[in-house]
Amino acid sequence: MVFHQRGICRARCAGACLPRLRAFLAGQRRTSLQGGNIMNDIIAPVRWGILGAARIADGAIIPGLVKSAVCEPLAIGARSAERARTMADRHGIQRAYGGYEEVLADPDVEAVYIALPNHLHVEWTRKAAKAGKHVLCEKPAAMTAAELDQLGDIDPALKISEAFMVRQQPRWIRLRQILQSEDYGRPLSFSSLLSFMMTNEADFRQKPEFGGGAYYDLGCYTAMAARYVFGSEPKRAFAAAAHNAGGIDMFTSVILDFGDGRHATFMVSMAQASSQSIQIVCERAFISLPQAYVPSRVSPNIIAIDTSADHANSDIHTLEFPPLDQYEEEVTNFSRAIRGEAVPYFDMRDARANAAVADAVFASAKSGAWVDVKGY
Repeated sequence: MVFHQRGICRARCAGACLPRLRAFLAGQRRTSLQGGNIMNDIIAPVRWGILGAARIADGAIIPGLVKSAVCEPLAIGARSAERARTMADRHGIQRAYGGYEEVLADPDVEAVYIALPNHLHVEWTRKAAKAGKHVLCEKPAAMTAAELDQLGDIDPALKISEAFMVRQQPRWIRLRQILQSEDYGRPLSFSSLLSFMMTNEADFRQKPEFGGGAYYDLGCYTAMAARYVFGSEPKRAFAAAAHNAGGIDMFTSVILDFGDGRHATFMVSMAQASSQSIQIVCERAFISLPQAYVPSRVSPNIIAIDTSADHANSDIHTLEFPPLDQYEEEVTNFSRAIRGEAVPYFDMRDARANAAVADAVFASAKSGAWVDVKGY
């Protein structure tokens, strides 16, 4: 086979051989991990379509697709054909459509990433699944757990997942292995901060009817992280929130009770300085993840484990993980799941459980009382 070398295609194919190059690299990567035969073990790249020209698609997901050896970004659909064409040209993507339905009607598209405002996620996840596409949907998957009932009749052979890219970090995968081993005893306490200063008044996250607010944007991450750490679902939630004049929560503080003496506490805000941390207290260690949700792409990322039993001293050792693009990890693993490989994959049952926590959090913030987590 003839491939591009150093930016020059010896076959002068004007880019037509890029899909074959990705397939070849995918085979190399899989062979290096599993010791298979290169010629017989090549993974065909998954052909992707993008619904929406949002910043997350332009700046994160599409670059991840372009870099991944098992992905081929094929089409973009936006409300404006001109905007779709501009974004497609920027990333070297072949097809641009002035609508979302056209992407779903494209027979060559196998999987779609939904980069639309929150209130549209369930609607377009259902439409994509009914069109026979696998779906990676931007978080939150739904505004309520009940909304996800609309996905109850989709083909179970399709891969449908909520796009929490952090769970695909090797660091997070290793963290779960450490916690499940109970080498440091059971995890009993989880705490997290996740915040930034929202300055764009036109951002859809400023609009309650679009699913705006700190919890939908950030709290879904911290709730997911707590569930990920404990490996179970919370029994009840207590929350307090501060809303702006437009009706969205700019600050929400939450306690989740997982039972058996296990609590998660977290704060999320769109009106504070940037923060992103996770701390876990086990029976015999204090574990922390700096830059927990947005890892460094230039410096090692760490898990710090302090096993000292004395407040006056520390006994810290760290595990280092290479810099990475977690969005590339996300789309790569989702594509491998489509191809039937055993990789981290979270289906709509997980999304429903996270949405059930959101339901309880909002109810508690309104009532000022503990609310049971139901509906998962």
